[in-house]
Amino acid sequence: MIRHFTSISNVKNGWVTNPRKIRHAEVTALRISNLSGFVDPKTHLNLDFPDHLIKEVNVAEKLELGGKVVLESERFMVACVSPTAYKRLGFVDEAESAEQLKEAVRKKLQSDSRV
Repeated sequence: MIRHFTSISNVKNGWVTNPRKIRHAEVTALRISNLSGFVDPKTHLNLDFPDHLIKEVNVAEKLELGGKVVLESERFMVACVSPTAYKRLGFVDEAESAEQLKEAVRKKLQSDSRV
């Protein structure tokens, strides 16, 4: 399952201090096993795209592969994103965004295969 994560250094009093330092991650055995780039503010912090707003994120000791998930009462620790982090950033064309993502992945795979 893909989840939103940030590092414990980006959390103060249960709140995310910098919402642009949130990433998509997968967890295996309480450690980050797969990690993407930072979330896109135009989809994750956009009041004009409310179905995809990040409201809570899970917390890891470090936001890196192998980073240990922080637990609280035997559950993943969660931090909240402040409502002040959200802005009106305009309409998001989901189909176009998906195509841009596919193209970026294709280019990355081509680049990696040349190494």
